[in-house]
Amino acid sequence: MSINEKDSANTTESENSGKKIRILLVDDHTLFRSGLKALLQRQSDFQVVGETDNGLDGVKLAEQLQPDVVLTDIKMPYMDGLELARKLNQDYPNIYIMLCTGFDEFEYAKEAVHLEIKEYMLKPISAIELSESLMKLKTTLDREREEKLNVKKLEDYFQEVLPKLQSNFFISLIEGRVREEDYERFLLDYRVDMKGPLFCCMIFHTSENDVPEGMNPLLLSMSVEREIKQRLMENCNCQEFIYMGNTILIMELHSEDEIAQLTDKCDRFCRWAWRIMGAAVTAGIGTVCNSLYDISISYEGAREAVSYRVLYGTKRAINIAEIVPKESKKAVPLEETRMQELFRAIHVGDQEKIRKEAIKETEKLHKNAATISQYNLATMEIVSGFFKFCANNSMDFNEISGNVQNLYERVTQLDESS
Repeated sequence: MSINEKDSANTTESENSGKKIRILLVDDHTLFRSGLKALLQRQSDFQVVGETDNGLDGVKLAEQLQPDVVLTDIKMPYMDGLELARKLNQDYPNIYIMLCTGFDEFEYAKEAVHLEIKEYMLKPISAIELSESLMKLKTTLDREREEKLNVKKLEDYFQEVLPKLQSNFFISLIEGRVREEDYERFLLDYRVDMKGPLFCCMIFHTSENDVPEGMNPLLLSMSVEREIKQRLMENCNCQEFIYMGNTILIMELHSEDEIAQLTDKCDRFCRWAWRIMGAAVTAGIGTVCNSLYDISISYEGAREAVSYRVLYGTKRAINIAEIVPKESKKAVPLEETRMQELFRAIHVGDQEKIRKEAIKETEKLHKNAATISQYNLATMEIVSGFFKFCANNSMDFNEISGNVQNLYERVTQLDESS
């Protein structure tokens, strides 16, 4: 018994070329193997990467060398060629099997058909016959390689854009735009692996007004985002993305007890960001929800928490659950919910879109408010919504309101003649 292998340098060179067909010879006739090897060496498209005289060692070499083709005899010691083919088909289905058999072994060759062996040849084999069979096999292998390469390119491209797809999906979730019947499919398509059982949304708002001298507010916000990834996302199953200028974290939780620790961790980060980076960061912690599908509820809680920085100050974490009593927690305030399109238009700066959305909100107000008291209440909620929007986006509320003094008082003074 003898086993001859190419040295590792030649093997690596063959693997890197990616064009030659790598062949393993398995035959107990030394002279026949030598003749085959000599024929193949004259073909520039093929390379003999190993050889052995029995099927048992053929399995070992196939595992070690990973050839494209195994060219084998049928009758051999220890393990015959058909058993070798069965083993390779089971463990390495991508390896092609070619059988070489004598005339008296033709019955064995018919068994090869059941094993889906691509080619078998009768000994003695001529150089022309061998070359034609191998070239036909090479055409098949080249076509398969090209198909696999195309699939791999698509998979590589999908992996490249997957973070963006996931971010867009989560933005749709917090905006409440994902239909329940599509939810599970999107989780699978975008490979979102967040099983909970609990979830929470956090918003990190970096002030654009309170920045170090000479620092671009956008660059400072990007630096904060990078530090959030490094300091808060370690050992956590969460999703991070940017939305309306803020860094958003969707966090997977195992129990509600984790919220207190999470709030403290965010609070320490805000203080660190101010001390080291000069960034006035406010972290808003939303309510805990039982389903990722309902994360929009937690997001609205986080937004409300961030807006309370006007009262509680910046450079800290604010947990909405510590401010709003549990019995008063609601999914989303009506006015803020319906005004999201208007706020989004203001944030983008699309004047025509702002005008259209403002007209829509005015029409809704006229339609839904039947009395002056209802007008007053609805208008107060709109003013409050604008105030929170300005606070969340570092906008001057007085400038937007036209510098009207005592705006809340003015609203309460509305009557039928206003």
